[in-house]
Amino acid sequence: VLVEWRFFIEVSGEQLCDAAFDQQDAEVVCRELDCGAPVQVLGEDAFGKGDAQMWTQEIQCRGNETQISFCSISSSQNHNCTSDNNVGLICSGYTDLRLVNGSDSCSGRVELQFLNEWGTVCDACWDMRAASVLCRQLNCGIAVSVVGSDWFGEGSGEIWADVFDCDGNETKLSECSVSSWSRAECSHRRDVGVVCSGSSLAVHDGLVRLSGERQCDGELEVSIHQVWRRVLLDSWSLTESSVVCRQLGCGSVLNFSSSSSSSPEHSHECVTGFQCSGSEAHLGNCSSPQTLNCSSTQQLSITCL
Repeated sequence: VLVEWRFFIEVSGEQLCDAAFDQQDAEVVCRELDCGAPVQVLGEDAFGKGDAQMWTQEIQCRGNETQISFCSISSSQNHNCTSDNNVGLICSGYTDLRLVNGSDSCSGRVELQFLNEWGTVCDACWDMRAASVLCRQLNCGIAVSVVGSDWFGEGSGEIWADVFDCDGNETKLSECSVSSWSRAECSHRRDVGVVCSGSSLAVHDGLVRLSGERQCDGELEVSIHQVWRRVLLDSWSLTESSVVCRQLGCGSVLNFSSSSSSSPEHSHECVTGFQCSGSEAHLGNCSSPQTLNCSSTQQLSITCL
């Protein structure tokens, strides 16, 4: 799926000046061209110089018009506009998002609207950074966990297989760059779900998080009996690590090691004894662990690819 359109803009055969074009105008242009929502307004010859005459009057849209010809136009002209000041625009076909089939509006299967059609997202195309942006956009806090279809069920219809390459600090998913991805490995069995910190499921048994500075590297914490607990190194293996990395949307496991830098608030709450086959979508599907006081300093740190 192509999800970005890039153009410099002409109205009635004349190029638009970047000084006379704003976000509300961009909303109307993307809508009129059936290209979704605006991602970025660009100037300074972003897509090359056109050969049309420069439109120097300011277009004043409210943002809800269906065509730019319905917007009002100011009577004044900007005589400083040249072909070096033509305006460029990037539109995205993804226009809305939601979490479906969860216990509340801050947890569920990820569904995105591409133009007018809703579809699910393949778990191969999603990670914690994209999940955090989605949670922020929904006013649901930050992402606690990325989970598989066994949490919120399989969707139907389209499967969007585009990769959202987010830094994690964007305010909207449309601000992330998008690249195409092969659809060969995607099915509704791989529909991705997200649990945000604003959800009642944020303390659900088996949810995991890493406390490091990076998304996919750090000390492991698991929610057991509505308490976040550190995991002891005892009885832990690469098999359990692979489940955690998969659950976090962080790919495969690179390594795991002992860590003794746990914070004081976790010093008396630990867990041990997970037994996984390696095929589970999340740690909650593995055999029940044992909770205990943290008498050992050999707690667990994981690095995922």
